[in-house]
Amino acid sequence: MEKEKLRNLKRVLSTLSQEEAEKVVNLFESGQKTGYATIDKPWDEFYESIDKNNIFLNTTPYQGLILNNEQFPNEIALEYFGAKITFGELIKNIDAVAKSLEEYDVKKGDFVTICSTTTPEVVYAFYAVSKLGAVANVISPFYEPEDFMNRINECESNIIIMVDKFMPKFKDVLNKNKMSNVIILPMMNSSILKYVTKGYKADESRNEIQWKQFVKDGRMRNVSEFDPYEFNKPQAMVYSSGTTGASKGILLSVDSFQKLINAYGNSGFDTSRLQKVYQNIPPWHSTGLSLGINFPLSYGVRVCTDPRFDHDVFIKNVLKFKPEYILTNTSMYQGFTFEKSLKRLNKKSLSFLKYPVEGGEPLTEQDIQNIEEVFRTHGSSARLLNGYGECECGATITTDITGHKFSNNASGIPLPEITTVGIFDDDFKELKYGERGNVVVRTEIGMIEYFKNQEATEKFFHIDSDGVCWSQTGDIGYINEDGSLVVLGRKSDYSVINGMKIFNFDIERAILKSGIVKLCEIQTHPENDNELVAHIVWENEISSNLKQNLGLLDSYLKTIQDTVREEMGIEEAIPYSFCTRDSFPSAHSGKRDIKFIKEDVEGLVKLNTSLSKKINKIK
Repeated sequence: MEKEKLRNLKRVLSTLSQEEAEKVVNLFESGQKTGYATIDKPWDEFYESIDKNNIFLNTTPYQGLILNNEQFPNEIALEYFGAKITFGELIKNIDAVAKSLEEYDVKKGDFVTICSTTTPEVVYAFYAVSKLGAVANVISPFYEPEDFMNRINECESNIIIMVDKFMPKFKDVLNKNKMSNVIILPMMNSSILKYVTKGYKADESRNEIQWKQFVKDGRMRNVSEFDPYEFNKPQAMVYSSGTTGASKGILLSVDSFQKLINAYGNSGFDTSRLQKVYQNIPPWHSTGLSLGINFPLSYGVRVCTDPRFDHDVFIKNVLKFKPEYILTNTSMYQGFTFEKSLKRLNKKSLSFLKYPVEGGEPLTEQDIQNIEEVFRTHGSSARLLNGYGECECGATITTDITGHKFSNNASGIPLPEITTVGIFDDDFKELKYGERGNVVVRTEIGMIEYFKNQEATEKFFHIDSDGVCWSQTGDIGYINEDGSLVVLGRKSDYSVINGMKIFNFDIERAILKSGIVKLCEIQTHPENDNELVAHIVWENEISSNLKQNLGLLDSYLKTIQDTVREEMGIEEAIPYSFCTRDSFPSAHSGKRDIKFIKEDVEGLVKLNTSLSKKINKIK
């Protein structure tokens, strides 16, 4: 650790004047903070008192799961639409799937494609693939069919596990590919609803195989030997969103999974057995695989899952499962403050809740207060825990911790021993605390590469003067003196108004400071790149006031403009067009559906300095 600090000190000093360098050296030698996060590593002090237990280092996901759970066969591992699956059954089913994969000639290094929501069978397949030393190629169902097949052909995957719900979309293109076997997985195969739901039936005249037949085909084989741990061995591939170009395969190693869960175990979270997590992050996100499946199961924590992104379903499931942990995206937590949810929560206890973890989108100070007030009102002292990460960096870069309260706009601190975060300018000169710039990460759990894309891989990674590899996240942010990271937004999230480049996230943060807006999204008009449109969701009280008196609208919109003017100080940042909504729609990923929001300008209101004009209607 000290060696890394010295290396970072050397790098920083090489960018400073002699006078500045002497000041930094004097501060470093006297044990004081130098002002540079990668030298000071202020986050380390938060982990000093935590006992370390490195049981998952140098293991594969399959080895780790067996190591910590084989002696607890009767404990519940999975809960899915009424079905409860023990660890004993989980391990037995993993071995059965591994034998069937071998029966279909899957070998070490082969890619097994999985296209499904988080069902128990997906969990079996993930660990079975790990057991064989193969690679889980996890693809979102929201690709267009041709793009979907391109992903499969690129990694030469000859086994495709497809949940039946998605099969009609891909049936024709899959059946053109005679080299692959398509395993049809009924979505409710493991649930108590399997006998009352009608699913897609495999067409045996083609290359389709029903899941039950697939498992049956491997029954006569001997139990497979597990493939041992190797450093940086490929374990899974997920895909970038494609928002900044063609979607890219993100190849993750066994260490991306195992060092991650090991670090979480050393970060202060209670990872004792017999707890429960409710999670609905899809497996095609690395967070879904790493933190939604592998992290809890490896520690003996029960995974309760439901793939639906619906606020009411979310609240019902929280009350049903009574989980200590919740892992979902930010927008789901806003459901706690909805009127319908508050009625459902009436006289119900949330005292079981310890770790509600969210990420993906920012929340306002007011929203955090409102959500945590609901927790307190219903008997839980839990804080809403934030985190930050991206698939390329192994799902987690920073995380909130249980023993300290960082500012509400921060996303926690780097995980212990495996991650360092710094803020750099475009010339890779490190910036000081509080200075905004590019969020850059050195991590031991990051991707191996963008699969078969050397150009994009080299662009993502930066090799510094000492040969150290850094990941360039593409985000803008700053680091506080306590080591907590504040992520402001994507570097690509900007508009050019009258020739001036303005970050949309700066305008959004300014609007949220008005205190009357719950959610905000700044986009340009779909037909005019020079016109800013503020898409907003009012705070509950403001929404209620407008329902009683629509004449207040101009005053509230003027307040927004005045706040932006005061915060930003430039006229080009002030929106004059507004779309008001009851809520923001979610995309299939569960995140905010930016594309839909930008294009939906029905009910647009244009407000000039002294005149507002209603174009259609207010939603």
